[in-house]
Amino acid sequence: MDQQRARRGQERLTLLTTLHNLAAPPESATVLCRFAYAPDTPYSVRLDLETSPGEQVTWVIGRDLLLAGTEELSGEGDVRIWPSRQRGNAPSLYLRLERQHTTAMFATELHPIRQWVQETYTMVPAGGEGLLTDWDTLASSLLPPV
Repeated sequence: MDQQRARRGQERLTLLTTLHNLAAPPESATVLCRFAYAPDTPYSVRLDLETSPGEQVTWVIGRDLLLAGTEELSGEGDVRIWPSRQRGNAPSLYLRLERQHTTAMFATELHPIRQWVQETYTMVPAGGEGLLTDWDTLASSLLPPV
């Protein structure tokens, strides 16, 4: 599995990897995915999945959810993440994503994802997210337009 890591200063941490769509035919089962973390959105991780050349689907999931999913079954509803329990082969990470009555199941190597998400906690330690959040902008985005 190909992975590429990039760090632009301390502004963004990315991991480019492949996911295997478990429901797709073998010839189209590989999906390129970029995991991205930026301190200006410290609670979340962005997943950009290339569905076809030039087209992508973006998911934003909780950073804590992704980390927990590398250890045990985590999440409810639209996002569920869990590690494989197999022995011998390289452990896998499974992601189940659901949107508007459509479900996609993916598998990828566990260790690169676990290591990458742990690096995000080096950038912004657990509990430090609130110090980087622009609460005024967030609150105004939740209010109806004036």
